[in-house]
Amino acid sequence: MNETKLQLVYGALLHDVGKVVIRGFSGQGTHSRLGADFVRDAIRADASTVERVVEQIRYHHAKEMVTARLATDSLAYITYFADNISAGMDRKNEGEDSGFDRDAKLRKVFNVLCGHRDDNVVEHEDYNAIRESIRAELAGAPASEERIGSLLHLLEAKCGGVPSSTDRSQLMDVSLFDHAKTTAALATCLYDYLCAAGTTDYRATLFDAQTSSRHYDDPMFLLWSCDLSGIQDFIYQISGSGALKQLRARSFYLEMLLEHCMDELLCRLDLTRCNLLYTGGGHAYAIFPNTGSAKAVLQGFASELKQWLIESFGVDLFCACAFVPCSANDLMNKGGTVRGAKRYRLLYHDLAVRLSEEKGSRYTAAEIAAFNFSATEDSAHARECSECHRSDRGVDADGRCPLCGALARISPDMARKDVFVVSDAGDLALPFGKFLTVYRRDEYLSKKPVAARVYTKQWDTGDGLSTHLWMGDYAAEQDGGGIAAYAESSATLEGGGAPGIRRLGVLRADVDNLGSVFAHGLPDDKASISRTATLSRALSYFFKHEINGILEKRGYRVQIIYSGGDDLFLVGNWNDVIHAARDVRAALNDFTGNGVLTISAGIGMFDPKYPIARMADETGALEDAAKRHVGRDGKGKDAVALWTEGNVFGWDEFENGVCGKLLEIESAFRENDKGKAFVYKLVELLRNAEDPISIPRLAYLLARSFEDAGARGEEASRRFFEWATDEQERRSLVTALEWYVYATRERG
Repeated sequence: MNETKLQLVYGALLHDVGKVVIRGFSGQGTHSRLGADFVRDAIRADASTVERVVEQIRYHHAKEMVTARLATDSLAYITYFADNISAGMDRKNEGEDSGFDRDAKLRKVFNVLCGHRDDNVVEHEDYNAIRESIRAELAGAPASEERIGSLLHLLEAKCGGVPSSTDRSQLMDVSLFDHAKTTAALATCLYDYLCAAGTTDYRATLFDAQTSSRHYDDPMFLLWSCDLSGIQDFIYQISGSGALKQLRARSFYLEMLLEHCMDELLCRLDLTRCNLLYTGGGHAYAIFPNTGSAKAVLQGFASELKQWLIESFGVDLFCACAFVPCSANDLMNKGGTVRGAKRYRLLYHDLAVRLSEEKGSRYTAAEIAAFNFSATEDSAHARECSECHRSDRGVDADGRCPLCGALARISPDMARKDVFVVSDAGDLALPFGKFLTVYRRDEYLSKKPVAARVYTKQWDTGDGLSTHLWMGDYAAEQDGGGIAAYAESSATLEGGGAPGIRRLGVLRADVDNLGSVFAHGLPDDKASISRTATLSRALSYFFKHEINGILEKRGYRVQIIYSGGDDLFLVGNWNDVIHAARDVRAALNDFTGNGVLTISAGIGMFDPKYPIARMADETGALEDAAKRHVGRDGKGKDAVALWTEGNVFGWDEFENGVCGKLLEIESAFRENDKGKAFVYKLVELLRNAEDPISIPRLAYLLARSFEDAGARGEEASRRFFEWATDEQERRSLVTALEWYVYATRERG
């Protein structure tokens, strides 16, 4: 990265830092002036860099630029233009000097999704503390390309929960971090585009009224995306004694592979992670400059990645890459409609179409021929890997191919270690000639291995090269015995109980209709690149960070196999898995603030010796059944399938019906000491309720069983009979009784 581009990134990232200063400051002044003075005092850099960075902060609004005597090639014009795009349709006023509420809190981006109009807020740290953290970062090391990642991490940690604007006439739901990051991404794209066009008069192009207005319709950007296909088969179609470790490691491996690929692409484009809008669940979105050189890099990247995936996995994995040109007005959703649709929405529609086309014609005729005729006589009779069952790689002493062997070795380190190093040598192969190694933080700092890039669960490793990643990695401690130890744990009801049946539970869940939420959830007058970035980051934060705290709070005896994007896969004690699913759903409602996002789940119960891949597959079918659910209100999804595909409940019905009845059953049976024979007979009669004789028999059974229990027994008998004679209540009662039996059955 050349010096000018480095100065641009720093200036764009810090252009609104004065908002932090002014909100914790009791005196007077504009945020532009206060921010410029703050950075001039704090930043460590040569005089030229200081002046060019400070100039962008001091003059990034039109009213200040008009009277400023800036050179025509001042980077302030680029940051000004990028700032306008990033702010999008929210930009009504400039500055933070009047009509603003300095104490306003960030509103949740979910407040306006899908027609909602809520006012949920995000708490944040004191502004003076945030200011001093930024000061320490700027003063801690000289401004350099290596420190951009560290600055970006700090801004996310400290400014991801404060509003970009506190203008009372706006929504105030875009964070200062997301606005700054997007501004820096757009600024570097503008710089590369103008350089490619041979333009150095930034004032005439981006600021002067007569010429700059038309450039808002120039296709200066590329909205790019990639989509990794074959993930489900790659992760789940495995078997063997190490299948659980393989599941976790394969999910982790694909996540790290995607992050590494994105960083490799950014490096080739001479861009930073500011330009990466989203990664997760096998997908990524980014904003790039619309230049010939950038397109050539994108084509070369896609071709190399495709070839590596073919050589490593055959047709098992494929990464489709596509982009669409776009203008500033497209990204701001301004300038009317195109083909009957708002511009910003159309971008994502067109991008999805191009990705689909790439998937539909993924291999050339020569590549297909090579797949069909490349097998040799030796490979046809080679030993098959005990985990993935491929026979074209060779196997080690444990019967594993090199990839499965490496994944098995790295799996235990995922939870215990927190630094992931990509380098030229190692055990776990990555694209573009790199390898992955896992370290503890202290181990990494003591060894300081030569690295191409470093990822960490910690905000800071003491290394400016590191990239912070959230990671859902909760795993309850086991007392030996592998995953089967979870089945040995007691499976008590919330109010107590016996050890319960020896079974594992599996949860697979994801957010309903998320693609539609991103495409159509934001109002037309609020859709913008910054707001989309805020929404993406919020969801990643929930499934990659909040999820750990949700499970840890009650010490659930489960472990995360995968959690990212909008997808969740848990394995553990069957009873804990059910309660964990309830807590995740409740936490998502609380996190979004209005329940606009719903989640559907499948929960299976299995013998510990059952193949884990089959568990995953059958629970996936349960999740699909939940997705097909339509409630009595006509609304679809937002459901859970428990144990069988025919046992599906809307979440509210599950909470109020099944879980509510379970507590009443546990209380009533504890007081009246009902044996298992009574419960089994009760369930049998309920399941055969259509038989005319079943209901009278049920009435007789209840009356006889509770006749010595006084008024409370009579009340319990009446309640059970009312539930039994209502079809919907009866269905939830049967499930609650089954749950009770499983949780109280003695081992043996």
